[in-house]
Amino acid sequence: MKNLMRKLVPLSLIRIIYRYILKRRHINLEFGNKAYADLRTNFEGNNVIMKNSSISRSEIGFGSYLSGNTSLSRVKIGRYCSIGQNVKNSFGIHPTDFISSHPAFYSTKKQAGFSFVDEDKIEEHKYVDKERRFLNIIGNDVWIGNNVSLMDGIAIGDGAIIGTGAVVTKDIAPYTIVGGIPARKIRTRFSEDVTEFLVKFQWWNKDEKWIQEHANLFDDIVKFMNYIEGSFDEV
Repeated sequence: MKNLMRKLVPLSLIRIIYRYILKRRHINLEFGNKAYADLRTNFEGNNVIMKNSSISRSEIGFGSYLSGNTSLSRVKIGRYCSIGQNVKNSFGIHPTDFISSHPAFYSTKKQAGFSFVDEDKIEEHKYVDKERRFLNIIGNDVWIGNNVSLMDGIAIGDGAIIGTGAVVTKDIAPYTIVGGIPARKIRTRFSEDVTEFLVKFQWWNKDEKWIQEHANLFDDIVKFMNYIEGSFDEV
């Protein structure tokens, strides 16, 4: 039915229909020109998918957005994430120990229009969760720079920052800055004690009203921690 619909209805019209349905389902969801999301993607609210970007079979937390020309599939994105331009995932896996790395010798999906095998011989994607729903999990308050590639099976911790042009091949710890090809640790954003505090406190799980009322504290980690710890002392 889905393939028949694509043959009968122009892709541009399908995207318009999907955007209309998704905007009716979700709060403050905005799409840029030629942006696309499928109906299996769930938005928590206040999300923006910018020009020429697409996302499918995914979950996106409150306040997170995708910049232009980004393409993501089967990814779980936390709250308050900033995803740069031209970010990609879902690259798949080719065998390195077969005589040929061409999919005609290990896959029945006919990526090149044909196949020499009648059964799949390798797992073509590496999932990050046991339920095999997501190829990548991106934590909360993560900033991913432009032109970043995320390999299958990678988890990115809360508060992490990925530099422009990085190719991420392994998990990233919370509040760690990485960059390069392959991506390597540059430094941590904060001390171990501060990182532990932020991971435990999880400000992104506070309601929007609380965050709005305390937004003036977010530019100074010492002031923020002193206020939070002082509030606990008063209870």
